[in-house]
Amino acid sequence: MAAAIFGLTACGDDDTPNAASPTSSSDVARQQKFIECLRDHGMDVPDAPEKNDGAPQFEGAQGSAAVVDAAQTACAKYAPPQGAEEVDEDAYDNAVKKAECLRQEGISAKDPEPGTTRITLQEGADTQEELVAAYTTCNEKFPSNQGS
Repeated sequence: MAAAIFGLTACGDDDTPNAASPTSSSDVARQQKFIECLRDHGMDVPDAPEKNDGAPQFEGAQGSAAVVDAAQTACAKYAPPQGAEEVDEDAYDNAVKKAECLRQEGISAKDPEPGTTRITLQEGADTQEELVAAYTTCNEKFPSNQGS
């Protein structure tokens, strides 16, 4: 079982990320939607701690690497922005290759934005089972920890 660490930071509504203050009710609602979505996609995710410091973090999201990746991709529309993450060119290129692989596997994946590694889905009907199967294949071809 792979464990993932999620840092949930301030974010605005779906159209204006980072527009709201870290403790606004829209941030809390979006954070809860993200957690619920991850749970709906097979992950064991604890509730976010009730901190008001603007950067709550929690550990313990459990599942295979493919399940974690599939859930994060399916729930990306609720995820906090990647913001200050420093993504090197190799990691970005690897994420682009993985998105292409996912498309070859029949998933409606979008390439990550430059400087990020977050793959998102086009609005569509990819099921969790399809995502997990595709990530199982693509993670073997393009491991996320490559070059890190």
